[in-house]
Amino acid sequence: MAQKKAGEVEAFLSRPDTSFPVVLLYGPDPGLVSERAGTVARLSGADLADPFSTVTLNADELERDIGRLFDEARTLSLFGGRRLIRVRGAGNGKNLADAVADLAADPPPGATIVIEAGDLKKTAALRQQVERGRAAMALPCYQDEARALDKMIDEELSAANLTIDRHAREALRERLGANRLASRGEVQKLCLYALGKGQITEDDVETIVGDVSADTVDETIDAAASGEVKKLPELIERLLASGTATFQLHSALLRHFQGLQIMRSEVEEGGATVASAVERRRPHFRRKPAFEAALGAWTGEAIARTLQRIEADILLSRRESALAVTIMRRTLTDISVEAARLRTRGRR
Repeated sequence: MAQKKAGEVEAFLSRPDTSFPVVLLYGPDPGLVSERAGTVARLSGADLADPFSTVTLNADELERDIGRLFDEARTLSLFGGRRLIRVRGAGNGKNLADAVADLAADPPPGATIVIEAGDLKKTAALRQQVERGRAAMALPCYQDEARALDKMIDEELSAANLTIDRHAREALRERLGANRLASRGEVQKLCLYALGKGQITEDDVETIVGDVSADTVDETIDAAASGEVKKLPELIERLLASGTATFQLHSALLRHFQGLQIMRSEVEEGGATVASAVERRRPHFRRKPAFEAALGAWTGEAIARTLQRIEADILLSRRESALAVTIMRRTLTDISVEAARLRTRGRR
C-alpha cells in the first residue's frame, strides 16, 4: 500500500520518490497540507513560474466536470518539461476518487498531480484509491508536534542568522501550532523584529507573537451565545486566518453551553439570580457581561436543544471534513440568531 505514517512524511519529502506521480496530502491542518503540497510541487520538476506548466483546480468544480482533470493530466507542456496539476479542497467526492483510481493505475508520463484534502478517514474513497494505486502516494499531515515545530523554528532562525534561548523557545512553542503556515508566518515576523540582535529573548516573543487565537475563540463564543450576530463574521474570519481548527471552536461552544446549563439550573431550580450564578462561575471580568446576557436569555429547555444541535454538528463535521468550516459557520450563526431572538422576547 502506497502510504506513509505521519512521522515518515518529512523524511519522504526530503528525498521524494518520483515513481509516485499522484500524491495525496490530507489532514486537519490546512496550513500544513498546503505547505507540504508546495514542497511536492517544487520537487516535481515542473516550472512553477510557467502558467503553461502549472495549473490549479478546485475539487468542487472537478466533481461537476471531471474530464478537465484528465485533459490537464494528458496535456503536454507547450515548451516541454514536466507539468504540475494541483487540486485543492478535496473531500469525499466520488468523481475525483474514481478519476484518481484511473490515473494511479495508468499515470500520465509527463505530469505530477498533487491533491490537497481535509482530514480523510480510512474509509474515504479518495484515500483508499490513492493507497491502492501503484503510482500514487498518500501523505498524512497532522498538526505540529513538538519536534516538527522545533524543526520549523530552527529553519527560520537559521535563515535569519539568529538563535533563541530556552525560555524564549518554550514561550514561542506555546503560541504556535494551530496552523503550519500561520505558525511559520509568526516566526518569520519574530525574526524580522529581532534582526541584528543575535539572540531572541522571551521578551521579544511576548512583544511580537500574540496568542490571539485563544482570546478570539472566547470572543466568538460569547458573541454567539449572547446574540451579537453582527460581530460574528469578522471574528470567524480572524480565527480562520490564524489557523484555528473548527473542532476547537465546536468544542469550546459545547463546553460553554454545558456551563450555561449548570448555571441555568441554579437559576430555575435553585432560585439564584443571574448575576450570582455567573459570579460563582468566576469568568474573566471582560466576559462577565456576555455571560450574564446569555444566561438571562437562554432557558433550560433551549440550552438542552442547543447542546443536542452542537453535538450533532460536531459529528457531521467529522464525517464531512471538507465541509467543516461551513458547518461551523452555520452552527455559530444559527445559535447567535436564536440568542438574539430570545433576548428580544425577554425584553417584551
